[in-house]
Amino acid sequence: MKKISLYLFATLSVVLLNIVTVMADPGGSDPLPCDPDDPNCPLDTWVIVLVAAALIAAVIHLQRKQKALQA
Repeated sequence: MKKISLYLFATLSVVLLNIVTVMADPGGSDPLPCDPDDPNCPLDTWVIVLVAAALIAAVIHLQRKQKALQA
């Protein structure tokens, strides 16, 4: 299980680092296209990464808890 977790972490790290370099904006664009206080302002795109990381952490935690109960 430890080897699988290490492999998963390495794979996700490579994928996420590639996404960061591919999605880089060229200079000169406005970083905030809308007012942050505006309720119609879209969510930041990194919220998706945060949700994915939370789901992965939850799955790993639940698997470890299930293993401890079976032992």
